[in-house]
Amino acid sequence: MPIKRLDHINISCSDLERSRRFYSEILGLKDGERPNFKRAGAWMYQGEQPIVHLSTGRLPHTIGSDAVDHIAFRCVNLEEFESKLVAHDIKFEGYLVPEQHMYQLFFRDPDGAEIELIFDAQEGKSRLKNTSNVDATMGRKI
Repeated sequence: MPIKRLDHINISCSDLERSRRFYSEILGLKDGERPNFKRAGAWMYQGEQPIVHLSTGRLPHTIGSDAVDHIAFRCVNLEEFESKLVAHDIKFEGYLVPEQHMYQLFFRDPDGAEIELIFDAQEGKSRLKNTSNVDATMGRKI
């Protein structure tokens, strides 16, 4: 009985409307249908799949999350994402990892959950030198 795929990630948020706006405006996810659970929340869709569930079931206590370090999404159009982050005054860091043919962009959601966007290395090639000696999280060096 093998796992077929990751279905979604659930993120605890302190302000549901702020988180809805963030995941919609920054990541381009669509707020969609969700069962009528007892607690407030939202399901954010990529196409037909609700890949991010926002929950008010418990409040986040610290930057980062309990055991999950970060969530990552494969993306295209690095310049568009960087422009959105700058326009919303969101701090971000980028890393070129040529041996994996990828460029990583890291930032945090309003409650401190770390998000990684992964682009083809060609999109980030001109931005930075090889930074594959940097741990794949914001600001932590190997």
